[in-house]
Amino acid sequence: MMEPPEDVALPAGVSAELAVQLVARQKAVAVSKLVPAGTYLLSADTIVVGPRGPLGKPRTPELAREMLNDLRGKRHTVLTGVCAMCTESDREALGVSRSAVKFCDFSDDALDMYVASGEPLDRAGAYAIQGGGSDFVEAVAGRIDTVIGLDVGLALRLLGEIGYPDPLPRTTDIMLTATRQRRPLAPLRTATRV
Repeated sequence: MMEPPEDVALPAGVSAELAVQLVARQKAVAVSKLVPAGTYLLSADTIVVGPRGPLGKPRTPELAREMLNDLRGKRHTVLTGVCAMCTESDREALGVSRSAVKFCDFSDDALDMYVASGEPLDRAGAYAIQGGGSDFVEAVAGRIDTVIGLDVGLALRLLGEIGYPDPLPRTTDIMLTATRQRRPLAPLRTATRV
């Protein structure tokens, strides 16, 4: 895993769905210059689209508090753009995954504690669902891995499209929910006469 050299700004004048894919591609292109020819790359970018439009990553606690306040008690959209690329070839594929997240109406104290933890800084939309931000989530419609930052099924499909050598697992091979263990049934009781 390699970090791209720097965060890339969202391109102006395009839809959020296209913008997040283009940013993922720009990250892949930046890293492609650092690796040998024929290397397969997978990059992703995630944005949160709130009630007033796309939210970036807060750089200060004040901005994080403002973003989370905007999302409090409301539904928002999380978009993850993915780019699969084989360096120094024309093989590349882009895709986007979308999930809807509903926040609960959390207290100001919970907000202050979360912002003070430092976790919201440098996170799309100022929260990490895989961390303390999960306390604010009431519901998720769509794939949870989209909200975390990489739709695994989409990534596998895109790698297959650019010719990544098998064996790639199938999307259905990847469990995103915990398996439920069933309790054995209790033996039937026979009626007793008194």
